[in-house]
Amino acid sequence: MKFPIGKEIYIKTPAFLINIKELISWFRLEKFNGVLWGESSDFITEILIYNGVVPKAYTIRETEILAEDNASIEIFVNDFIARSNLISLYSLEKEIVLSILISYFSTPKIFQEETYLFVADKLVEEAKKENTISHILIESPSDKIHFLFSKGKFLGCYQERDGILKDELSISEFFENKENLLSFYQVREEEFERLNIPSLKFSFIEEDITSWTKKLLEYVNYVINYYTEFGMYIKNMESLLKNLKILEKSLICSNNNFTVKNEIMESYDEVEKEVVELIARINRELAGIWGEKFVKQKYMQAYKKFLEGNQNDKVIIELLDRLNPENIEF
Repeated sequence: MKFPIGKEIYIKTPAFLINIKELISWFRLEKFNGVLWGESSDFITEILIYNGVVPKAYTIRETEILAEDNASIEIFVNDFIARSNLISLYSLEKEIVLSILISYFSTPKIFQEETYLFVADKLVEEAKKENTISHILIESPSDKIHFLFSKGKFLGCYQERDGILKDELSISEFFENKENLLSFYQVREEEFERLNIPSLKFSFIEEDITSWTKKLLEYVNYVINYYTEFGMYIKNMESLLKNLKILEKSLICSNNNFTVKNEIMESYDEVEKEVVELIARINRELAGIWGEKFVKQKYMQAYKKFLEGNQNDKVIIELLDRLNPENIEF
């Protein structure tokens, strides 16, 4: 295992039971730290998650690396769509993920030197320096062993053979074998923020979050324009976004139509609820002038006309289910 096994959230769950779009949104919302696994018949894709984003990923068969980073995520997504993988999710302390990341994205202080040239206790003492993040890697002929440190503390160690995270600092034995190689990584805490850590995307699944919202806005704008044909006009449309946690910061209103100004990373369900609320606010505002019965009638007409014009668009049909007149309260 390239990454340690943390606290189980769920394990070997069939892909069809997981809403991957909501899971990705949840990673972002919660600034999740941990590892996502996708297990197929003869390989595992391990995806490291740091503060809700993906900096590193591997696809492995036993000890052989088949792919990494974007290629691994593509494998994970394709297997997920085919419902051919089992999903496991493990959480890790943020400090552990930081220590793992510096082994990929910082310059090593020591790189693949023979272990017998160094004193284990002195190296551990260096790794425990205050205000630093450190990582000791021992490469033996048959395994790799990782020792993780942060803020002057030992966080744990794991062997790639099994990925089990242990809290015992037994390192001296690995320095006695002349075949073992040592690498040592260390950065100061303030230096970590300047490291060039990538943010990999979950292919089209993640991109769909914003485009999905744009589809909903097509409908909202259609309804607004339909109302306008009958002289039903709201002077300050943008004011209706007030206190909508996601839409207020993500949308802009121009010529009485809404467009997305920032990438939306929140939950699908949350966005959908706010779009429903936005339409309800539009209708309530107009009902105060034109009467509830008249506005309901016009909303029903707009809804049906939009459906008729998009009857071959399965995405639109699915999205509009929550926005049907029965679900819009005045």
